[in-house]
Amino acid sequence: MQIQEQLKDFFLFTYTLSSLQQKVKVKALRELQGYKNKKQKVYEHTGLIQQHAAEKIGTNALLVGAKKAIIFTKFFEDYKIHYEYKEVLMKDE
Repeated sequence: MQIQEQLKDFFLFTYTLSSLQQKVKVKALRELQGYKNKKQKVYEHTGLIQQHAAEKIGTNALLVGAKKAIIFTKFFEDYKIHYEYKEVLMKDE
């Protein structure tokens, strides 16, 4: 029982951007991952991943705390991005 008490609820999202037009794909990725633009000044925008302490664990895979999962599902649905998720219990370090 002690081990189970230390486990926290996460969602593992996998997604594909292949059905999106290039312009929409870039916009979605910038919102998700953030970006830096270095012209005369450095413009930096944090993405959903940084804002909500999610973790990018692969090319198209994210690990998100259960309480923040709804934010990411809404993002995927707003951009019409095909996604799947699995609920995962794991130790939060």
